[in-house]
Amino acid sequence: MLSVAKPRICIVNPFEHGGGAEYQIEQLIDALARSDEYEIHYLTHFVDERERNRTYQVSRIGSGGPIPRFGYLMEARSLYRKLRDIDPCIIYQRVACAYTGICAFYSRRHATPLLWHVAHDTEVTRQSLDRARNIVRLRLEKWAVEFGAKHATRIVVQTRHQAHLLQTNYARAADAVVANFHPPAAEAIDKSGPLTVIWIANLKPWKQPEVFVRLANSLSSCSEVRFVIVGAPAATSGSWQLALMQGIHNAPNLQYLGQKSHTEVNELLARAHIFVNTSVHEGFPNTFIQAWLRDVVVVSLQVDPDQILERRGVGIVAHSESGLVAAVRGLIDNPDVRAAYLERGRVHAIEHHSLRNADELVGLLRAYRREPSR
Repeated sequence: MLSVAKPRICIVNPFEHGGGAEYQIEQLIDALARSDEYEIHYLTHFVDERERNRTYQVSRIGSGGPIPRFGYLMEARSLYRKLRDIDPCIIYQRVACAYTGICAFYSRRHATPLLWHVAHDTEVTRQSLDRARNIVRLRLEKWAVEFGAKHATRIVVQTRHQAHLLQTNYARAADAVVANFHPPAAEAIDKSGPLTVIWIANLKPWKQPEVFVRLANSLSSCSEVRFVIVGAPAATSGSWQLALMQGIHNAPNLQYLGQKSHTEVNELLARAHIFVNTSVHEGFPNTFIQAWLRDVVVVSLQVDPDQILERRGVGIVAHSESGLVAAVRGLIDNPDVRAAYLERGRVHAIEHHSLRNADELVGLLRAYRREPSR
């Protein structure tokens, strides 16, 4: 008996490994593999060269190495050809860049549905995430993203706020709101060690790790409290990076652990007590969910997607650096208050950020693959 070929799904993203968006793709791929409906292809510029078990076929976009000087639009021919060779029944694209527009162009030419999944608030605004790059590159990338926003067959967002931004800036209604998803915590939760305040993100200016350094200095009198920074250093050793590393070195109560794997980060959170986010903006931080699932109180300088922290009482929004110091000091001094926050946070994460959301996304892909492109 001849076997019937499975329909092909193509996932397109600049990186195969890295931050929260790549982790969400990993969880989606696991859900797709469980459904056993598709032949899964992953197109990416940066292939993970580490040994790993794959349930999908991975192909490199472009010639590898650094991002082209004028951005991912320079790889339009490579990406287009690979999509044409694979001939997918649907394309899933995450992390807005020129790939978003290229996929939308292919989608229109070949009547192949494109589901664009918004990963960050700036993807559905007119601003760019990183203003320090080559201005020509920035404009080319943003132009391609805007083309994708206008012509993607379907658009899924993480929050209602992103849906509002999409409607306001691109006159598009989001087709679904699917919150980020995580498996249950597998680590043993152990809070018996020193009270630990932790910051986790790659060291980038818009993540503002220097605010956490100042927080540690402001609370240096709390001699029994550990402050920990986890994250990959900045790609360049400019003045901002040098000043940051000097500030970390000069803080006697602050430890920098460098880049850690997702598993190692979860193990650190299982022993931590307070997680601090200092970003200017985000999508929906995966670290919020990781912290909630491991009984860590979330304190955010200003990021609060859909006002969930304040509305549901699952974290604290400080609104200022002085407010951040006061909030963290209050949690250090009041274990009962910490206990109330972490209980609400754990329940919220289990109810709203489980792998059921991954299954919902698989269902949307199943439904959308039968629709004509825009």
